[in-house]
Amino acid sequence: MRKLSCLRCDGTMEHVGRENLQLGRTGWILGDLPNLLAGALNVDIYLCPKCGKMEFFHSNFEGEPNRYRNAELPEKQCPSCGLSIDFDYPKCPCCGYEFK
Repeated sequence: MRKLSCLRCDGTMEHVGRENLQLGRTGWILGDLPNLLAGALNVDIYLCPKCGKMEFFHSNFEGEPNRYRNAELPEKQCPSCGLSIDFDYPKCPCCGYEFK
């Protein structure tokens, strides 16, 4: 496991386990069916024993690329800073450039 420092108190984060986080949501008409079909995301959970901060990391972070990133949305590039962001973002989260 990785050694991480807490961003809040600079304590040493402890690995507490690996869990599957359910993707999707429960719908009014179809109930739990969309939730069951959405799949799950396997994450590593880290906890700071000093301040209680938790952090989640994709379990394949150090190896294969995250298959959920930009799975449905195309990307566009910010003309101001060059950051690649989701196509539907109204402004760049890095420099604040507003797309019109």
